[in-house]
Formats: sequence, structure tokens, C-alpha cells
Amino acid sequence: MKKIGLLVIVLLGIFVLSGCTAKGELERVDNIKKEDIFNQEEDMYYVYFHRIGCEDCEQSAPRVIEYSIIREEKAGCNEKRKVYAVLLYTKDEKPKDKTHIYREYTGDDGQGTDGKYFVNGVTNWEDLYIASTSSLIAINTNSQGEKVASYIAQGANSVVSHLSAQLGECYS
Repeated sequence: MKKIGLLVIVLLGIFVLSGCTAKGELERVDNIKKEDIFNQEEDMYYVYFHRIGCEDCEQSAPRVIEYSIIREEKAGCNEKRKVYAVLLYTKDEKPKDKTHIYREYTGDDGQGTDGKYFVNGVTNWEDLYIASTSSLIAINTNSQGEKVASYIAQGANSVVSHLSAQLGECYS
């Protein structure tokens, strides 16, 4: 009964606090700039990409917030990977930016369900190609101490499914 009560409280908190702030940042999730994707202190973490006005992001954002809250507040769950959020913009929305990682990859070795991402093995934020939002990548530290990206999911259903699986018993 206590577990159900905790889940109800968490879900109510998400609905009360969910969504984005005025700047598009997610509540209760550490929001970072694209330049800081590879500069976090953890050896392993997720980066969630979203945009303002993105319907798919509106579906996945509450679950990203829920993941972050459960990971932080539920005993024994804080060893799960932390998730950071990065708000992406198009060239039209931020024309003065030199590098936009919200772009499609057109090479032969792309990732994602349609091959339009380029994430696997990337070590510099400027080399990332994030083709759509909502999206999730993992950052891992290799044996040389270098942070390396891996493609995880694109689309709300895939992002939510992956984060739910990561939490596992933390949901019960």
C-alpha cells in the first residue's frame, strides 16, 4: 500500500510540476547546454533532447521528470543513471549559433530507426547529429577516461520505454 501511495504522490507531483519552465527547461531535471553534454561529473548518464512546441516531447517530458524524481527520492534508486536535458533549436530559431546539433545525418553509417542520427562513438558535442526530438543518448566513460556517446532512443514511446526499463524495480 505504501508503494502505491508513493507512486500516486510522485505522479501527482509530476502533473503539478510537469512541463517546462518559461525558457523550456524541464522541472526537476538538470538542464544543460549542448556545449556541456560531455562535461558532466558522472562516468555514465543519459542526455534527453527536446524542443519547445514538440508534441512528442510533451508526451515524454513528464516521464523524464518522473524518472529524475524517482531516481533522486526513492531509496536504492539513485545508483541508476542520471538524466540531463538539452533544449534544442533550429537554425531559424537561433541563427547566430555556429553549430546546431539538431540536424539530420546523411552519411552511410547513421544510427536511429531511419539512419539520420550520428551519435555512436562521438566524443565532441559539435559532432552530434540529433535528427528529431524527443531523443535519448547515453554518455559513458571509456577506459582512456574519454566520454563517448551512444544512441539509445528516438520518439516518446522509445524514450519512455527505455527509461522505464532502466528504473526497473524502482517503479514497484
